Amino acid sequence: MKKLLLIFLFFVSLATAKAQDKIITIKQDTIECRIISVNAERIIYEQKTSDNHFVGMSIPISDVLQYIRTGRSDSFGDRLVHEKIKRERPEHRWLFSLQGGLAHSFTDYSNFKTMMLDAGNSASITNDYITKLQNGTHLSTSLHYLVTSFFGLGVDYNLFRSASKGEFLSPGYGQLNVPLYLKLGLDERQYSHFAGASVLFQQFPDKKRRIKISETISPGIVLFRNESRNSEYQSYWGDRDFYNGQPPQYYERANSVTSSTNFGAKGSLSVEYGITPQLSAGLAGNFMWAKLHKVSVKNAASDTNDQKLEKPMNISHIDYGFIVRYNF
Repeated sequence: MKKLLLIFLFFVSLATAKAQDKIITIKQDTIECRIISVNAERIIYEQKTSDNHFVGMSIPISDVLQYIRTGRSDSFGDRLVHEKIKRERPEHRWLFSLQGGLAHSFTDYSNFKTMMLDAGNSASITNDYITKLQNGTHLSTSLHYLVTSFFGLGVDYNLFRSASKGEFLSPGYGQLNVPLYLKLGLDERQYSHFAGASVLFQQFPDKKRRIKISETISPGIVLFRNESRNSEYQSYWGDRDFYNGQPPQYYERANSVTSSTNFGAKGSLSVEYGITPQLSAGLAGNFMWAKLHKVSVKNAASDTNDQKLEKPMNISHIDYGFIVRYNF
C-alpha cells in the first residue's frame, strides 16, 4: 500500500512539474512559472522560491518571444497552449503631429548689452530689446511610421522665431568736438530651422489607453538666419569743416543678414488625451540644442562667408505649448 502511495505521489509531482507555464524571452532565457495574466504591455506571473513561497513578478511584452501556458481541458489531462507573442501593430500605421506655442532662446547677448550701456543707453531699454530676441514662438511638425504601438520612426521639423525693435543713442561729435548723440534704430528678426530623422516612443499608463505619454529623439541639421535692419541719423558735412547753423542730416539705412548651418539635436516630451481612437491632444515641451562655430555675413558693402567665431554661439532653445496628433 505504501509503495502504491509513493508511486502515486511521484506521478502527481511529475505531472505538476510538467504543467508549469513557461516564458521564453527574446534573449532565449526560459522562465518556469505560473502565468497569472497577459495584457498588451506585460505578463504577470508568480514563481516558487527555494523556501516554497510564491513571489509575484512581471515582464514587459517587449522582452518576451513566446510563452507556454498550461490550461485544464478536463479531468483526464492537461492542455498546453503555446502562444507566440506578436508585436502589437496599430490599425493606423502613420502618425502626424503638429505643435505650437512659446519658446525661449539661450543665446548670450552680454557683449551687445555692454556696448549699448557704454554708449549711454539705459539698462531697461537694452534689457527689453534683448528679452524680445530671446523669447519668441515655435512651430513643430513631424510624421512617424509606427512599427508597433509603442515605437515609431520618422522625420521632425521645428521652427523658432523671435523679433525685436528699439531705438538707441549712438555717440558722435559735432562742431569743436562737442559730443553729439544721434538716434539709432535697430530692427532684428531671428529664425532657427531644425530638420532631422526622429525616433518616437509611446506609453499608455491607463487601461483604457486614453492617456498617452510620448517622447522623441531627433538628430539633424540647424539653419540659422538673423535679419538686421538698422537706421541712423547722420550729419552731412561734405567738404566743409563747419556750417552756419545746423548741418544737414539724412537718414542712413544699413541692412545685413547673418546665416549659418550646423549640426543639432532635438528632444521632446508630451502628455496627451485621446479624444478619439485616432486623434489626441495635450501639452508638449521641446529642447533643441545647437552651437554655431562659423557664420556668413552679407550686407551692402561686403559678403563674408564662413567666418570663424572666437567663441561658439549657443542658439539652443526650449519650446512649450500644445500638440495635436492624428493617426491615419
